[in-house]
Amino acid sequence: MFIKSTKITKRLLMLLGVVLILLAGSVAYMQVFGLYRATPTAQRAAHSATETADYWAFKPKANTGQKDTAIIFYPGAFVQSDAYAIWAKDVAQAGYPVYVLKTPLSFSLIAQNKADIAIKNSHAHHFVIGGHSLGGVVASGYVAKHPKAHITGLLLLASYPQEKNHLAKRTDLAVLSLTASQDQVLKQANYRAAKAWLPKDTRYQTIRGGNHGGFGSYGPQKHDGQATISNAQQQTAIADRVVAWLSR
Repeated sequence: MFIKSTKITKRLLMLLGVVLILLAGSVAYMQVFGLYRATPTAQRAAHSATETADYWAFKPKANTGQKDTAIIFYPGAFVQSDAYAIWAKDVAQAGYPVYVLKTPLSFSLIAQNKADIAIKNSHAHHFVIGGHSLGGVVASGYVAKHPKAHITGLLLLASYPQEKNHLAKRTDLAVLSLTASQDQVLKQANYRAAKAWLPKDTRYQTIRGGNHGGFGSYGPQKHDGQATISNAQQQTAIADRVVAWLSR
């Protein structure tokens, strides 16, 4: 009994150590580089949403008619949640509620189950879990760990799942993977390898002229490529493709 307790204690201490390292790294990163803050245009779009301590909720207008599927979205690392307000607002106007999650330090990895709150508070019966960059990794993990939830879709923006979150056998899961031609942040080799961990009928689409930071609206991102389309054009392309996919 004592041996078992010792092993459990060691594991808890190791887990605590990992969490502390992640937190320290997050704080250090933000001190050096700062958060990726939403542009004024994105901030204005966020005015249409209901803000809580846990998410921004973009709801369809009363005369639009609300669909039975809602999107729950994990932001990219150190990106403010309202930076995704423009395309989220457009998708909501098409009838699909969008919940853009807020996470501690704007770092989704330390709030992996935050989607639970949005699911609980939503009136929808079906859910698409999505994310941008690191947020997409977290979203994939959430889907993999909740096979019995009413999750019918996975939305990946410049992202891919980890091998441990294998979803290839999920025939009941629809997946849309959007990338951008000018993205220099996404690790292309890892992205290609991860296709083996997604269902065979996953839809892969590329936004020509877009870049990594253009999946949100927060200005230039370090090491990213130069977009050849405007952020407004990329936001429209995201919303159009997501709505078209959902309508199928």
